[in-house]
Amino acid sequence: MSFYSIKDWDELFENSESRKYKNLKWVPVPNKHDGKTFSRLRSLENRVEIFAAWVLILEVASKMPIRGVLVDSDLEPLTPEDLGVMTGFPSSIFEQALKTLILPKFGWIVESSENPADASEIPPLNRIE
Repeated sequence: MSFYSIKDWDELFENSESRKYKNLKWVPVPNKHDGKTFSRLRSLENRVEIFAAWVLILEVASKMPIRGVLVDSDLEPLTPEDLGVMTGFPSSIFEQALKTLILPKFGWIVESSENPADASEIPPLNRIE
C-alpha cells in the first residue's frame, strides 16, 4: 500500500512557531513564484486545478497525525476521494495533482510504499503522537 508525503515538509512548511503546536490551524507556505519548478507548473493547461489542489493538500497535510504525510489516524493512506471529501473540492483535481507533482520534474510530493510510521524520510519533528 503506498502513501504520499510532502517533500522537504520540515524545511519548507514548518517554522519555529508551527513546531510549538500539536494541532495547526495554518501552514506556512513559501511564496517563491519565479523558480524553475513553479514555471513548469505555470506552463500546464490544468495549472489552476493543480495549484489549488496543492494548497489544499498542504493544508490537509498540516493536520495529519504525521505532519506532511497524507495518512489518517490509523496510518491508512489518504486517496484523492478522501481529499475531496475532506476539502469539499472535486477528487479529480487531487488525482491530477498527485500524478503531476510526484513526477521528477516537479518532485513536490513523494510516493512511498514503506509503512508511514517507519518511513525514514519523515523527520521526527513531524510526528504528532
